[in-house]
Amino acid sequence: MKVSKSFYLISFLGVTSITFSCSPSGNGSDVKARIAGKYASQSESTFDYYRDTLEIRPTDDGKFDVQIIAHWSSAKKDDPNRPSNKVAGVWNKGNVGSTLVADFQASDTTLRIVEQLTGGVEILSFNDDNGTIRWPSDNGEVEIYTKINE
Repeated sequence: MKVSKSFYLISFLGVTSITFSCSPSGNGSDVKARIAGKYASQSESTFDYYRDTLEIRPTDDGKFDVQIIAHWSSAKKDDPNRPSNKVAGVWNKGNVGSTLVADFQASDTTLRIVEQLTGGVEILSFNDDNGTIRWPSDNGEVEIYTKINE
């Protein structure tokens, strides 16, 4: 009788450990929650400074909406020969970007956006250690967005 009770106890512990090791907590849901939020980026060109704000929102179907919600630029100095009417130190708000749908890839913590017309894929890399997202552009440069704590 003692042997069968021990067998049942060991079997129960084995099934319990397998159940918890295969639980859905390992599917990246914690990382998904940390990815959602607003991110800011700063850059500059020869003539202008830029500040962008990116928002990432989870959707009901497990994907993410990705959108540039603010695009600001400011001239570095006044230049009457420039075709735009930018004034140094004055921030001009640009157009809000369209909402893109991204799939989450848990294995490498990336968001993947499939382009509608070309079928190409934009890969946004999330760095959980420093709360940044790297978004490569078409010209080969990479824009780095840092998470904003609200």
